[in-house]
Amino acid sequence: MLLSSVFSVLALAVSSVNAHGYIKEFIADGKTYKGPVAGGAKIASPIRQISTTSPYKDVNGPGMTCGRDAKVASQIATVTAGSTIKMSWEDHPGDTWNHDLGPLMTYMTKVPEGQTADKFNPSNAPWFKIAQDGIGSNGKWAQASLMSGAFHSVQVPKNIPSGQYLIRAEIIALHLADKRGGVEFYGNCIQVNVKNGAGSSLTGVATAKFPGGYSLDDKGIFVNVFNKGLKYVFPGPAIAKLSSSTTSVGLSNSNSTTTPDNDDDDETTTSTSSTKPKPTSGSTKNNGSKSTRAEPAEGNSHSRRSMPGWTSRMHKRYLGAIPAPAAVHGRTSE
Repeated sequence: MLLSSVFSVLALAVSSVNAHGYIKEFIADGKTYKGPVAGGAKIASPIRQISTTSPYKDVNGPGMTCGRDAKVASQIATVTAGSTIKMSWEDHPGDTWNHDLGPLMTYMTKVPEGQTADKFNPSNAPWFKIAQDGIGSNGKWAQASLMSGAFHSVQVPKNIPSGQYLIRAEIIALHLADKRGGVEFYGNCIQVNVKNGAGSSLTGVATAKFPGGYSLDDKGIFVNVFNKGLKYVFPGPAIAKLSSSTTSVGLSNSNSTTTPDNDDDDETTTSTSSTKPKPTSGSTKNNGSKSTRAEPAEGNSHSRRSMPGWTSRMHKRYLGAIPAPAAVHGRTSE
């Protein structure tokens, strides 16, 4: 009882102090763009600046669109349809991402004719999913590789119309998601101009709005990721069927170069919660994922020592996971 209370207090303390992140760098068509530090100085960038690295927990709040208090950016990055884009995340300047449990998902929305990506308000926009990364064949979540500074790589669909878009990159942290409302959302939006698109229309593509695309009761949101044999169910729509590959292509080690900002939608909100957790099992929802999950696998230490049994597990749950080395993970694609 005493031990349980200690862990509860520790989890609350760590959750309020330690966390969590924003896009540090974005690479497209061979050019690297720096991301603005959350709550920091404005810089020239296509990445919309958010106000804080703290977790966003209100599934129906405006921060679900592009992150808490997201402001429009000053640049629009050029992206070739069918090419691979890369994103790296950090907790604070100099600190890499610090969680390892939960999916990475990537969405796009087309900016309406007559508007531009650096002024567009996407709070009511339809987003289509282009990639989702969960648990790899090695038993580790793709998210874990971000802890080593790896880039998350995603292929932009070839069969989309040319034009301006927003890319919505999202990390969902599930280390406390066995309690309803314990899920943590981290989102960032990037302003892009897609060239050489082979598609002429997005009519009929599955979409979701944010807020509104998820519920606190979704199987991929309210879930105990420590359950052995977990088959994770990705939340949101299926990956868009665009008659060509829409594949997330892995993670690679981080590098840098240059560039990153201006004003837009969200405002600060707080979380919703309550009701008892229900057991979650799995079967993949409308997207064909074959991920299976046992207890979180041990990784290499990153200024933390390896610890046996339940101690390591509790460390991961309440203090952030022991980082795993960068690796290429399995992912869902059409």
